[in-house]
Amino acid sequence: MKMYKAVGWHSQNEYMAGNTLADVMRKLQKAYPAPKRTSRGHSKQHIYDEPLIIKK
Repeated sequence: MKMYKAVGWHSQNEYMAGNTLADVMRKLQKAYPAPKRTSRGHSKQHIYDEPLIIKK
């Protein structure tokens, strides 16, 4: 059985794992819902300190 992992671009930290790509994405969205617009108007807030890559 293949596992997919969301891994940090720089640190190689593992953030989330799942059986399918969709599974990983769903877990990521559940754990880190899309940020709401803040009162200060920062529309783009990074949830993670680094970009993530999905690996098999």
